[in-house]
Amino acid sequence: MERIIVAERLCRDYKVAAVSKNMIQYLFFRKHNILHAVKDVSFDINKGEMVGFVGPNGAGKSTTIKMLAGILVPTGGTVSVLGKDPFKFRKDNAFSVGAVFGQRTQLWWDLPISDTFLLLKKIYNIQDEIYEKNLCLFKKYLDLDSIWHQPVRQLSLGQRMRSEIAAAILHNPPLLFLDEPTIGLDIVAKRQIRDFIIELNDLYHTTVILTSHDMKDIEEICKRIIIIDKGTVMIDCSMENLQKKYSNSVTVNIRFAKGMDDLHFEMPGVHMEKQSESNSVSFRVDKTKISTGHLVFELSKYAEIIDIDIKEQSVEDIIHDIYLNGV
Repeated sequence: MERIIVAERLCRDYKVAAVSKNMIQYLFFRKHNILHAVKDVSFDINKGEMVGFVGPNGAGKSTTIKMLAGILVPTGGTVSVLGKDPFKFRKDNAFSVGAVFGQRTQLWWDLPISDTFLLLKKIYNIQDEIYEKNLCLFKKYLDLDSIWHQPVRQLSLGQRMRSEIAAAILHNPPLLFLDEPTIGLDIVAKRQIRDFIIELNDLYHTTVILTSHDMKDIEEICKRIIIIDKGTVMIDCSMENLQKKYSNSVTVNIRFAKGMDDLHFEMPGVHMEKQSESNSVSFRVDKTKISTGHLVFELSKYAEIIDIDIKEQSVEDIIHDIYLNGV
């Protein structure tokens, strides 16, 4: 596999002024503390991968992404993006990288989308055939037809974010950075953006690095997840392995042949949850203490079971548990 990104022991420190009650000392003899925003972060990303970069606020996600994009210089370690130092060759990499950083716009505020895209076509020297092909793709999946002649300042947040993503990949970059691309969007806009990113990867094998606090974005788009906390990588694995290795519980919904309003069931590692129907009961099961098969066997002694539905712990719940309890 071709490696698109190679980060080795990546670090980024900041000098923060120390608080002092002495105003003279603070102004003229100021002392500083060192804040380690990112420390010893290492990972490789292969061509065509879609990787979720996850962590709580202040974990170092955005700082790492900005170093990969060439916006920040590492204070330690090395990073290679598309075979080049992203900061030293930032101008060259601009033609091979697309980026959307939250709600920071790269569109011209008073120009309609159509004129903005024509300007980008000139800037990136995009061939007519590629330009027209991409416009058809954007209009199909991002619904740009309805806003094609509207100035950016008149667009809603969802419309603007769809336009931002389209502008970022107009020149067919092999690598795309998305930092909170669905923040503040409604369900419909989020769905459009998620579907488009998946389609983009299928068509062009675009490598996507995604940070988001919406775990639904990560769960639906990414096949691999990197969890970072306090500036260091905690977990780097596939989404499938995350579920297998770090999911400690499942929800088991049991439907009985008769009403079970008077059921009082107790077993170590099992918590009986609220019943939605008289003949349906949900159980939260700690997989480290009991198997679902044993639970079902014990419940079958109370009444005939006619349906079983097992739901794995959500990615959001797994990550929440990891933040609280560690790896």
